Amino acid sequence: MNPWSVVLFSATLLVAPSALCGEGNCTKLDDSSRPDCPSAIAFLNKLQTVLRNDDRNTVASLVRYPLLTSLHAKKVRIADRAQLLTHYEEIFDAGIRCSVLNATAKDLWGNWQGFTTGNGAVWFDGVIPATEKVNTNATDYWTKHPFKIVTVNNGSVTIPCKSK
Repeated sequence: MNPWSVVLFSATLLVAPSALCGEGNCTKLDDSSRPDCPSAIAFLNKLQTVLRNDDRNTVASLVRYPLLTSLHAKKVRIADRAQLLTHYEEIFDAGIRCSVLNATAKDLWGNWQGFTTGNGAVWFDGVIPATEKVNTNATDYWTKHPFKIVTVNNGSVTIPCKSK
């Protein structure tokens, strides 16, 4: 595993619970809000719909590979759709599904790492192709790249859950 992946994964786990307490920054806009909050809210709604319908193939299409997650209490990278579908129940476990399904737009929080709901269970962001030069000043920078799930913190975050 790439050493930077471990750092990012660990930083996500450390930053998310402490920094994300309370209301997110997509409905209560402030200087930390990202311009692509409306697209992030739409992505969250889509993810909730496909999880609610147990549409595993569509969930798999919403992932950027390799996906950073954990299996059997070890950090791993899920290489592709087939591997994700094989381990779907472990990756999108009951805590992750409950966390995402119970999230609201008010819980959505974005920073330089991407977007997540209040407890850091799932992180997603616009995925820029490796061949494209990043230009944050381009007028379409915040809207032209589709959102994809980049990290699932299954089993790593205590997720209080209530049924809806």
